[in-house]
Amino acid sequence: MKGRPPKPTRLKQLAGTDQPCRLLPNEMEVARLVNIPSPPMQLSEQGLIEWEIITGELHSKKMLHLVDLSIIAAYCNEMALYIETEKILLLNGRIDEFYNDEGMLIRRQGKPEQKIAKDSLATALKIAAQFGLTPSARTRISMPAQGIKPLEI
Repeated sequence: MKGRPPKPTRLKQLAGTDQPCRLLPNEMEVARLVNIPSPPMQLSEQGLIEWEIITGELHSKKMLHLVDLSIIAAYCNEMALYIETEKILLLNGRIDEFYNDEGMLIRRQGKPEQKIAKDSLATALKIAAQFGLTPSARTRISMPAQGIKPLEI
């Protein structure tokens, strides 16, 4: 399929662009979750934090669906991997230095963790955009003012 991927009807409704000519007559509908499910076992401690944030946000917007849970878990794993790898890089530095037997510097190279962090962030951003979780993706969605509670931190 060429061009932009089609937007789900729910996102069109939120954005205020749900014109009859733009809607699919029998778009697939999936089960929306009434309660936030328990996180999957494969999530790390950081992944669990991401899970709580994302599922809570999607649930409050009535956009948490059963079929999306695996993709949300993948997002949480990728963000956790990014955060955990960045912590390692902060502790150990980003550059490896190699010396010869006389103690002379031969070369410097970036640590492999940098590529892991970069790749995991790129993957997480791709998934996040599908759920409207990035700043640019949010600009395309208009939410009604009522029902949104300010986040207390």
